[in-house]
Amino acid sequence: MLRTLAGIALLSVSLGAVAATSSTAKTASPATIPLEQFFQRPDISGAAISPNGRYIALRRLSQQGRFMLAILDVDSKKVRALANFKNADVALFRWLSDERLSFSTINVDYDGDAGKPGVYAVNRDGSQRTFLAASVDFPRSFAASDPVNHNYLSAISVSGFPYARDEDMFVIALGVDYEDLMRLSTRTGRSYPTKAPRDTFHWLIDADGEPRITMARRGDELRSYFHNGEGWQEFERHPASGNEGFRPLLYAEDKLYVRARNGRDEAAIYRYDIASKTLLQPALIVAPEFDTDGYFVVGARKMLGFRFNTDAENTVWFDPAMKAIQQQVDEQFPGLVNIVSRGIRSETPYVLVDTHSDIQSHAYLLYNTETRSVDLLGSAMPDIDTQQMASMSMERFAARDGRKIPVYLSVPRGDREQPYPTVVLNGSNGLARNGLWEWNAEVQFLTSRGYAVLQVNPRGSAGFGVQHLQGNKADAAANAQTDLADAVQWAAAQGYTDPARVCVAGGIDGGYATMKALLKQPQAFKCGISWSTVTRSKDDPDSERFAEIRQPLLLGYDHDSQRLDYQQGRALYEALKQRQAPVTWLEYRPGVADWKTQQPRIDFWHQIEGFLASQIGPASKAEQVSN
Repeated sequence: MLRTLAGIALLSVSLGAVAATSSTAKTASPATIPLEQFFQRPDISGAAISPNGRYIALRRLSQQGRFMLAILDVDSKKVRALANFKNADVALFRWLSDERLSFSTINVDYDGDAGKPGVYAVNRDGSQRTFLAASVDFPRSFAASDPVNHNYLSAISVSGFPYARDEDMFVIALGVDYEDLMRLSTRTGRSYPTKAPRDTFHWLIDADGEPRITMARRGDELRSYFHNGEGWQEFERHPASGNEGFRPLLYAEDKLYVRARNGRDEAAIYRYDIASKTLLQPALIVAPEFDTDGYFVVGARKMLGFRFNTDAENTVWFDPAMKAIQQQVDEQFPGLVNIVSRGIRSETPYVLVDTHSDIQSHAYLLYNTETRSVDLLGSAMPDIDTQQMASMSMERFAARDGRKIPVYLSVPRGDREQPYPTVVLNGSNGLARNGLWEWNAEVQFLTSRGYAVLQVNPRGSAGFGVQHLQGNKADAAANAQTDLADAVQWAAAQGYTDPARVCVAGGIDGGYATMKALLKQPQAFKCGISWSTVTRSKDDPDSERFAEIRQPLLLGYDHDSQRLDYQQGRALYEALKQRQAPVTWLEYRPGVADWKTQQPRIDFWHQIEGFLASQIGPASKAEQVSN
């Protein structure tokens, strides 16, 4: 039984009908989906279950177009607003106890009921709201999506067990030349020093809500400490640079769990014996060809499982009860990534399920493990028809030197004729993974217009082992560029890509990679799109040659930021124009209303649509005939 709670949101299709990968059979081309549907703000963008399992905190879109925080009672199914501002968005949030939560605000504008960007705590009934600390409000980006992090349970600055004693929080106080771990009262807003080692930057809380493990920076070393009940003792140190050390992840039931390489190419999860200062063999979790990066899921006092990414997000359960619940949910909703969360001291049969796939945006379910009934709390993009979305797969191709390079491949759905014009879409953070098996607005928009999309993870990307991350440092930059070109050659050999119609695109680091690709591999790319990108680097002599780019180039920048990226982007545009290169300049000045409507981002992608159509389109022969 699938019920929808009134006043939340609706899914466009039944969840149970969605398969893990879309059918590759030829079907009629779907009707063109309006661009705005891809890039609107999500209806619901996060949920967290209370420790006792009786309440769900939901981050959802308000009538004012802002992200608000609401609380659902799992028994009565009633929903009430907790933090709803006309001039600010709720960003990160978490439960401090069954009765109290903390949250942060971003995108704060004048003339409203929220002050400056900051962190707050509030009771579940809305009383005793306390301002805890100011925070940095990053400037708006005309092209970026909202800063939605679906790993909200692990993203807060707390590790190990999630709840400190007395609803307090632990925070880092930054001085001119020091870092100190402080205890922050969420009731009074006052902070108190702890006796943690100086320059602590990472800590683990035990089941009693007290710090037991810390890491501190000392010169060129990282040092780990253990609190033995009387004081802190150092038990490990390693160079801050390099990959031979490890990172503590959880201290539970007198056991320490760490992430380490231990001589392996990929990081794995181990148990660590503090007394003997040794990693215990064998590794607890190993994911071949992937670094096992993630976080532990815990119960009241013990470790239950570990959540991490391979090609998609997944969970390994060690607790038999949670393993059985996961199996039950997966059987009811096959072919989906089902992320199950239970209250750490749950008093109910309810679990929260974040379910998604390559063709379905994140949806949030309240699942009763006894009756197997399901309440649909809502989804991020309820207006998107999953049956019109394109499938995504992760592949590994051989680069010219034989190195296996990960790539996410998405191809248009329907009866469009292969090979496809193709967009190589670079990630915005050059050191992070580019892509995950989940719904992606930019990817799905491009495939809906008839383009294949390649999200390449060239050498230098994290998450695929130290050799992939570092390799031969002298050749790293060159390899990263040839990896992009080799991805195009591979996709063409597979029949997906028309090598004569390929454009490379990306923002920030991805925009810089776009410039390099156009400059160093001109035979592979007919055009480029770059936004919010710094175009000069003192460490890269090639950046002095960006004005030599000859392929058509679309540049997009935010004028009001007046940051280095804008100044350098404008300078590059002027230099290209002086050389009479085919360059197009787009400039945006987003305001208060734009942040809520996403209009600059929508306009920018309209411009991208037209640019691609003129350079490597039309998207299909049928459209060419009709035009």
